[in-house]
Amino acid sequence: MRENELTAALSSMNQKSALDWAAQFPTSSVVELARKLPGGIAPIELQRELLIEARERGVVPQLVRAFLVRLLNSEFPRGLSGATDPQSGLQSVFSMWLWSFDPDQRTAAEAIWTKVVAALEAHPDWVPQKADEPRLLSLFSGHDLERSKKATMFATARARIEANFAGRKTNREKLAALESLPAGYGYLYATQFVDNAVRNGGFSQLFGASGGIEIPLAILGMRALKQEELAALLEESLAYARSYHREKLGPGLFTAPSLPAIAAPRPWAQLDKAYEAKLTDLFEGFAKLMDLAPALFEPPFRVLRNAEDGRMWKVRTSGVLVEIQIVLEDGTAINRERRCASAEKAELEALALVAEQLQDGFVEAR
Repeated sequence: MRENELTAALSSMNQKSALDWAAQFPTSSVVELARKLPGGIAPIELQRELLIEARERGVVPQLVRAFLVRLLNSEFPRGLSGATDPQSGLQSVFSMWLWSFDPDQRTAAEAIWTKVVAALEAHPDWVPQKADEPRLLSLFSGHDLERSKKATMFATARARIEANFAGRKTNREKLAALESLPAGYGYLYATQFVDNAVRNGGFSQLFGASGGIEIPLAILGMRALKQEELAALLEESLAYARSYHREKLGPGLFTAPSLPAIAAPRPWAQLDKAYEAKLTDLFEGFAKLMDLAPALFEPPFRVLRNAEDGRMWKVRTSGVLVEIQIVLEDGTAINRERRCASAEKAELEALALVAEQLQDGFVEAR
């Protein structure tokens, strides 16, 4: 979602902060909150923006508690005592609530959840009404929910990917947008995309939906992560498509990339089972790769030149920083930095600066 969509929706109601506005309805679900906003804001996008703002303001623990309050009120409006299938409801709440944690915070999330369930069972009529209730605060006590270095690196990479997807709707357009970034970003996006698709719907659904155009980058990504067996399974899935489902193949995949000889590739249903049996933690894998091979993720400068006087202007983002370099006609370089509230804001700021320079007569060097 473009930031200005939510900003416009809030402004129409004389509101500036999504967090402050949402706090006025502490027991409403995110779906109900989205319905209160004009402009058709999707619930998942609203939830994402609330989390981004919470990180900017340093109030993530409060937001995590607030999400829990909303979910419990939605699933158990009269407490556990009024639920027909409490165990199923609890599983549903936990799976949705886990989304608000970083991947490396699952242990903390599970420990907190164990205490939450015990409290709900001990007080079956209790439904928390706000994030700062004493009983709820005590359940979170002793757990650090600050973002780790690994999660910060991972989130920064994802923010850079999402910023480059602005205005791109199709998978092919998104893959083309990644060509302007170092190779690691393509590996991260494609590998996550394929892994989620196969584990949730299988190879048949993946090829049927996108033609498998993410497969080549995902193979490279798996190899960068030293996941050779998963890379081989992806190659076999493409070989099977070339032999038996060419009608589902995306353009360009009929002959490229070249594959090792596979005399009798297994059907997708068999490959699904083989893939699902191979557990891998992509978060940990890519966090390690970012640390050990930073060149794969070092953002390049976007270079623009003035068509009339030859001046050069460069910009790139690095975490929350926007780095700017201005090279004058005599070769003198002037370096500037702008610090933003988040990596997401930095990406948007850099894109806005590039647009300004293009309007002022600069042309991007290719």
